[in-house]
Amino acid sequence: MSKATKFFDGFEQRIKQSIHTTAPARVVNYNADKHTADLKLLFQTNDGEYLHEYPLIEHAPVLKHVEADIKVGSCVFVSFAERSLDNLDGNKTFDPDSRRTHSINDPVVIGVWEG
Repeated sequence: MSKATKFFDGFEQRIKQSIHTTAPARVVNYNADKHTADLKLLFQTNDGEYLHEYPLIEHAPVLKHVEADIKVGSCVFVSFAERSLDNLDGNKTFDPDSRRTHSINDPVVIGVWEG
């Protein structure tokens, strides 16, 4: 494999791993009053040389239909918004006011895995 091919293969992999869509996670803490959970992603990330764990995701919103089944230790699926959720206010349209896309900073717990 040529150096150029190896470079572009690694570059492609880093780009793909930076686009977060949906991932399994373990609930570390759940706040039923605020409808939020602290999550540990179960996927690891690879920097090209080493595997690393993702940092703890704090205060992820939990969808209403999930709340009855969620508890500390649950395996859940978390989805990452297409754009920043920082300015989300109910059901009003809004400008995300950020260039952030598919970030682990914009999580929403969408379901509990019962496998």
